Amino acid sequence: MLIRPFAFALASVACSLASLGCGGGPPAAKATPPKVEPAIDAPSALADAARALAGTWRCSGSVYGPDGAAASEVTVDVRLDGGLDEAWLQTVFAVASGKYKYKFTSYRTFDSSSSKWVNVIVDNLRGHAVSRSTDGVTWTGDSSGPIGTMKIRDTETIVAPGKVKMVGQYSLDGSNWSTGYDLSCDK
Repeated sequence: MLIRPFAFALASVACSLASLGCGGGPPAAKATPPKVEPAIDAPSALADAARALAGTWRCSGSVYGPDGAAASEVTVDVRLDGGLDEAWLQTVFAVASGKYKYKFTSYRTFDSSSSKWVNVIVDNLRGHAVSRSTDGVTWTGDSSGPIGTMKIRDTETIVAPGKVKMVGQYSLDGSNWSTGYDLSCDK
């Protein structure tokens, strides 16, 4: 094979250029190799998330609109999307009662190349959003819809098995945040 002689020649040239680094001089101190955390692969991260989140959640709390907060009941269905070879976790969020009849479908996956979660949302107001998370709890990103473009920040905290606290916030200027929803959910 051609690659082996080439690699040996390259190593010889590198040692020559380093002049003292390949055999001459005092022995180098033994370096402790840095500890490398194993990479998280997307299928296992997604499977772990699906185990914790898959199912139907019944949520109560407030969904906010132009006139302020409205008491609301929300249904959230989470499942692996079989039509996409279970590469994405699909969430269907629908306000079942209250003044603001908001709903969206989101697709979430783990991008192992960036070690971040990615969430893509489309809603019934012709809006869309893309957010990312390093921990699967706090999501930040950008959204566009009827009131314009904005920064978004969602927090999804598992408070106990079968219990999730969800808070969604948005900012038109990137500094001042308003609440879009504040929900407690049970599976």
